[in-house]
Amino acid sequence: ARSARRTAREHFAPPTLAMLSILSQSVALNAPLRPTPVQRAVSPQMADISAFGDIWGIEAKEAVFNAWDPEKPRDYSNFNPFERNLDGAMSDMNGCFPGESRGYKVPNRPDASWAIMQEEAKKMEEIKKSPKYGLSGKPGCYSLKWQENLGAPP
Repeated sequence: ARSARRTAREHFAPPTLAMLSILSQSVALNAPLRPTPVQRAVSPQMADISAFGDIWGIEAKEAVFNAWDPEKPRDYSNFNPFERNLDGAMSDMNGCFPGESRGYKVPNRPDASWAIMQEEAKKMEEIKKSPKYGLSGKPGCYSLKWQENLGAPP
């Protein structure tokens, strides 16, 4: 009887080991693989106004205006912040217009008072002296189709 048990163990042991071996291999094959890196398109960038406390005031607009290159296509960081759309509205910090452009964001606006407005008017007179100020028809200037080839706003 004892030899029959050994024979039974010996008889059943190898397939059990073989099954465990196959099972462990299949588990390893079905283990979650590390995802392959996906190269994503570069996200559009908006004008960085963090140096101004993220306040879309005259100082931030002047910095964006000074960095603006009218010869390069208009995008979310290359635009004239003093330019107005056909409705007379001013853009946000992405160059988007309310009710017209995808992604308009209500900007954080600075404090306003009569004295502040008088100072801003003086600064605007200086800004208006720039040869870039009144440009139109350049790739970096406003047109209804300026967002046509751009991704979603940041």
